[in-house]
Amino acid sequence: MRTFILRALKANTDGNFELDSLPNAGRLDLVCRFISNCLFISNNVRRDTIVKVCLDGPSLPPRIISFYGETLKGLEPDERNIAEHIKNSLKKARNLKLNESIDLNNGIIVEKKSFEALVKESKNLVYLHKNGLDIRKFKFEENNTFVFGDYIGMPRKTETLLDRLNAKRISLGPIMLFASHCPIIIHNELDRLGPVV
Repeated sequence: MRTFILRALKANTDGNFELDSLPNAGRLDLVCRFISNCLFISNNVRRDTIVKVCLDGPSLPPRIISFYGETLKGLEPDERNIAEHIKNSLKKARNLKLNESIDLNNGIIVEKKSFEALVKESKNLVYLHKNGLDIRKFKFEENNTFVFGDYIGMPRKTETLLDRLNAKRISLGPIMLFASHCPIIIHNELDRLGPVV
């Protein structure tokens, strides 16, 4: 299984946003692109993939929305459809208390949990960083969890936590890419290595 975690520091957490104005909802447009590129391939969904987006913006943080490729239903690859699912999921999860979750029975689960708590319970952490080891020299383990910052970047104290958790740093090349571009490259590298990873 491949797990992708994105920390979206400004992304809306209460579902009160307009689908026609996703950039104004804490750059949910970028979040939706990331989710699409993690999960979708031509005419299909990657069933071996989980996407967990940690939303830390207003007004009910933290929220984690997880998309499970294996059981996902009704999600389409376009930004608007993904944003609509996020909006509806957040509204259904408005009353969650800390560490509670709600299973929406469509392959989407919403939790009130911090990014820090999530990474502490994750295994085989791989942090995407411009100064990391080149991905083509990296030795992957089974069930990797790939961690990404958003357009703002990862806070320094969070990077310190990832280091304490022994997260391995990898780079996808000499040019800095959008977070939403990176899952496609990672998937391609893992696909070439075969089913072991």
